[in-house]
Amino acid sequence: MPAAIVHLSVVLPRFSEVGSYNVNVSQDKTGSQIIATGAGNAVERDGGKVSVNVTLDLRAAKPGAYFLATVRGTDNGTYYYPLKIN
Repeated sequence: MPAAIVHLSVVLPRFSEVGSYNVNVSQDKTGSQIIATGAGNAVERDGGKVSVNVTLDLRAAKPGAYFLATVRGTDNGTYYYPLKIN
């Protein structure tokens, strides 16, 4: 992913619920070093898949390995995915 302002559509894991989500990019899974965050409402699309659209400003990120986290607003349910920023 480029170190730029990016517009993402994130397909959430199976059985994810619609509603408010935060999408964070951090250097670790503890979320203590968040470098970008965005918020959006997840909706059901394409035959039951739930996805959320967010805009992230990654311009301050240095190239390297990060984690992208989806955080459900109602209960803080969090999933992490590896992310590489170029």
